[in-house]
Amino acid sequence: MTTANHDLTVEEWSKMSKNVRVLNENRETKRIVIEGQIEEGEGDEKTTKSGILILDKVPFQFEEVLTLMKDNEQQFKVDFTNDIYRQYTVAARSACNNVKSTFIYPATPLHVEKYSKKDFALVTETHRRYETIVLPYIEKQQFNLQWVYNVLDGKSERERVLLDTGDFLLALNPSWDGTVNDSLHALAIVKPRNIRSIRDLKSEHLPLLQSVLEKSMNFFSSKYGLSSKNIRAFFHYPPSYYHLHIHFTALANRICGVEVERARLLQDVIDHIQLQDDYYQTKTLYYKLATTSPLYKLFEDDEN
Repeated sequence: MTTANHDLTVEEWSKMSKNVRVLNENRETKRIVIEGQIEEGEGDEKTTKSGILILDKVPFQFEEVLTLMKDNEQQFKVDFTNDIYRQYTVAARSACNNVKSTFIYPATPLHVEKYSKKDFALVTETHRRYETIVLPYIEKQQFNLQWVYNVLDGKSERERVLLDTGDFLLALNPSWDGTVNDSLHALAIVKPRNIRSIRDLKSEHLPLLQSVLEKSMNFFSSKYGLSSKNIRAFFHYPPSYYHLHIHFTALANRICGVEVERARLLQDVIDHIQLQDDYYQTKTLYYKLATTSPLYKLFEDDEN
């Protein structure tokens, strides 16, 4: 069956998908990731392409809970009763049923690997390993960054941009709907296109980092009434894509990759560079990698 490749909608993909499977499910974060395949083209030119659908349950809002309590459509099925305790399964069509979804099509093998359930192991990235293993790997295997440039150029996702300065854009992360402060998650994406990660940062970038920190915190204070004491700003290393970006999340939001083996606080990064200009060019970094990752295999080969 012929389709319109990049223009395929999630509704069309859902109806046409075959070989549907669960890539990952996290009951703590209320997320499920599904892969499905469809065929494009005709005859000898027929190809099979994957799509990825990510579904996230959104946080409760008080107004929705009130609606659920008073809605005549809801049904309470008794699971068990024990003294003063009762557990029910609630079915309701009109409240507390919101699900956010992200659709990726066509999805590359890198996307499938990224969103699949996996085991992790800690690795040691020395300066030598970064130069000889990691840098060549990311230059060869990196995700296409066109979607980042589309955001920076104002060609897409304009409705998600919270703040646009000469240095960076502050935008809603897809996991946050911009309403519940406890689940705040925004991304500051720097406009210079030659900074891949914290490994590239030096003292010349300090004004940019300080601008991102100060202007973003001021925005959250004026827009949402949040104190900087209640917000963490951090980098992921390694990042999911190699164009420098900074995560801003509420301290109450723990489902955002803040593990010690992955997150690097923005304030710490600034302090380290102020202490030593080439800190992140020489520092040995320790982090986790999926054991199925090609990069992890390269690290293992280097040890043998």
